[in-house]
Amino acid sequence: MFHFIFWPRKAGARLVKAPKTAFTLIELLVVIAIIGLLASMLMPALSRASGKARQVKCISNLRQLGLGLVMYADDFDGRLPQTAHQTLNTNELWVRKLGPYVGGSEAIRLCPSDPQRMQRQQNGGSSYLLNDFLAVSVVDSFGRVLQRAPRMDQLREPSQTYFLFESSDTYGLSPFSDHTHSRTWLSSGWEGVIADIQPDRHLAGAPNEDHTQGSANYLYADGHVGALEAGQVYEWIEQGLNFAQPPEFRIANP
Repeated sequence: MFHFIFWPRKAGARLVKAPKTAFTLIELLVVIAIIGLLASMLMPALSRASGKARQVKCISNLRQLGLGLVMYADDFDGRLPQTAHQTLNTNELWVRKLGPYVGGSEAIRLCPSDPQRMQRQQNGGSSYLLNDFLAVSVVDSFGRVLQRAPRMDQLREPSQTYFLFESSDTYGLSPFSDHTHSRTWLSSGWEGVIADIQPDRHLAGAPNEDHTQGSANYLYADGHVGALEAGQVYEWIEQGLNFAQPPEFRIANP
């Protein structure tokens, strides 16, 4: 037989309580501060990575558009399709003529970094502009052609000749806003340039007032895509060099 002996608890004895596991207010505030600090350190890096991914997609878009334009020119004696400077028939504009040559041309005409891309999509516009030096002939007041736009095989330095630019945020959103007015850039100055194109399309943070920080992608006539710093473009214009003009015709002011 088993006997159980119960010892009486001594007077004044206290039960031992389990240790507390809850955070104090100070500890909670410290944790929140650490999380906020880590987030502030990570967010710029994440933002730069996201911006870089959009820029890479933009490069891909430009390359595909370049292939489509070259294939079109091969079928039409080296000539590029028309711009809104030459016709008001939207079916004849270059943004529509690439359909048979480039799959998904409606989508690749839109730069993922363009804040106006959705409106351009709805209106049938484009985030990219064709260089009017290559697509638009020079005519007099009577409509007589003084200098016809060059054929693709007439370009002597295609790797230095600009083909497509990234459209300015302030430029039109319709399919008729499909080309630059780069022949006027030296007379209109930097304001004329940024009215047409967005030289700081790809940058981290907000743009500065004169859009001389950041960079943009440019498609060249040989099919490659390169990025140019906005500050470099600004310097060229200030020096009297119209970089949009094919190299063999460029004239820099002394």
